[in-house]
Amino acid sequence: MAAPPDPPPLNILVLADRDWTHHDTGGNGANLHAQISRWVEWGNKVTVVAGDYPGAQRMERYGPRLIVHRMGTRSTVFPRGILAVMRGIGRDADVVLEVINGITFLTPLWLRKPRVAMVHHVHRELYLEEFRRFGVLLFWMLERLPLRLLYRRTPFLTISRSARDDLAREGIPPENVTVEYLGVDPGKFRPGTRAPEPHLIFVGRLKAYKNVEALFDVLETVPGAILDVIGEGDHRPDLEAEIKRRALVDRVRMHGYVDEETKAELYGRAWVNLTASRSEGWSLTVMEAALCRTPSAALAVGGLAESIVHDETGFLAADNAELAERVRGLVGRPDLRDRFGEAAERRARTFTWDRSARAFLEVLRRVAGKSQPGPPAGAPVSLNGHGTDSRRDDERRSTAAENR
Repeated sequence: MAAPPDPPPLNILVLADRDWTHHDTGGNGANLHAQISRWVEWGNKVTVVAGDYPGAQRMERYGPRLIVHRMGTRSTVFPRGILAVMRGIGRDADVVLEVINGITFLTPLWLRKPRVAMVHHVHRELYLEEFRRFGVLLFWMLERLPLRLLYRRTPFLTISRSARDDLAREGIPPENVTVEYLGVDPGKFRPGTRAPEPHLIFVGRLKAYKNVEALFDVLETVPGAILDVIGEGDHRPDLEAEIKRRALVDRVRMHGYVDEETKAELYGRAWVNLTASRSEGWSLTVMEAALCRTPSAALAVGGLAESIVHDETGFLAADNAELAERVRGLVGRPDLRDRFGEAAERRARTFTWDRSARAFLEVLRRVAGKSQPGPPAGAPVSLNGHGTDSRRDDERRSTAAENR
């Protein structure tokens, strides 16, 4: 039997408030980088329209098949991006991927190309934490009403069953949502040498909804422990003031942004990886820590209940008090830490970016009317010096969603 023909390359237009090089990106940026690098290497063409930031190039080419246009601030990227596309950027696109990160591009109102929307999580908690006085109003205006009124017929990609359920509560039919867990890069993260004294670690953007103050509560219940905080954000001054108020200056180490090698070393030194975030679509940091054989403890919210297998790769807690109790239990039992860490590493190695990228790309192909067998494996192109290693798919426990 003749082999099936190679799938024709897609021209993909990506609309995002921030690309992977933005100083304030998080899991969205990591996911975009991993997806797009593979799509390009597999022969597809990608045009990205994203927000600008100080020091960025307004237009940047990465080889012959990828171009990034940057324009506008966190707020003005939306009207400027719409205008740029209406003037011709991405006019040859077969399909458009709209990244919804709390604010939509309102594509159902003006874009006549096949569309797919990607959402990591609904941002209700973020709006309530970041904008105490107007958070509810902003959430309704910028996310809830557009989703309910405009996007019910739009195919969605998301990264956890929890996020799919949140989208359903906002009026998106579950059958329109494809769920595919994120991958993780085993080439960057590996087991290291544990610190001799208890070290806890938090990695993420310093935003109010990340609830880092709750980790200070945990720290105060673990005698002699050190908390390493990796990341930056506009909530840092508040956290530094709280550290001084609690007299934790000698026990909390604010590292800011670090390179991947340093981050891996800090994961490897840590005894427990922590998060008390009030909203998470998946939590890539749980998987990064797992590759370093470091178990995690977190509040049981959003996709954290899927990235952590309770009582196998770490602990999930119902509230801050239980989180502190669980962390004390892990710190006090090296045998349990070792068992959880080994299980976490085994599981993390089954989540590959190749599989995630193929699943996302197939949805784009289907919506564009060009669904065919997926592309062959290949090493992704390096984007701005942050390329990732391509790996063959491992068998893994993943939840694929309903595909329409």
